[in-house]
Amino acid sequence: MFDRPTLYFRRKDNGAAVYRIEAGEHARLDMQQVAILKQNGEVKPSGKQEPTALELTEIAEWHSARKAEQKTRDAARVDQLVGDMNAIAQWVQANANDKQVAQSSQPILMAMHDLRSTLVRRLSDLGK
Repeated sequence: MFDRPTLYFRRKDNGAAVYRIEAGEHARLDMQQVAILKQNGEVKPSGKQEPTALELTEIAEWHSARKAEQKTRDAARVDQLVGDMNAIAQWVQANANDKQVAQSSQPILMAMHDLRSTLVRRLSDLGK
């Protein structure tokens, strides 16, 4: 079959809910929530359940791996964004009709303005 994990992490935007996996009757898997893992790495026990020392180590390892994965994913998103912006520029220039340009211009320009303002602010902070 496959190795059953001891913990399951339900990913959330601000961390994860951590469940202990136990085999119940008839090989049924039971999941007991033992903690909430916050984005900053803080572990809050859930209800009457208390994570064991071994589980706390596993939670910390999962959190470190998740943070590394998110950094890699964020870097890849920058490359994807540049490609998407190039594709949209080509679409506007070559294929979009007047109605499509009119409908899409304002949200695209606002998003670009927001990104540009943020980048200029961060670059300015680097120069200080």
